[in-house]
Amino acid sequence: MEFDQEARKFNFSAKPIPKDDNQAGGLILKSYYAKNHIVDGLNDGFIVKIVT
Repeated sequence: MEFDQEARKFNFSAKPIPKDDNQAGGLILKSYYAKNHIVDGLNDGFIVKIVT
């Protein structure tokens, strides 16, 4: 994999959003996880192990 030699470390943008918008987005994401049975951690019945 090649990386752009001109790219600077920590070259990204961030913008704060209002608290209410952040909470609304979090609730949407939580609902998505619940509806699609997405579990984080070892309690998930389907674990992918990447080996090289």
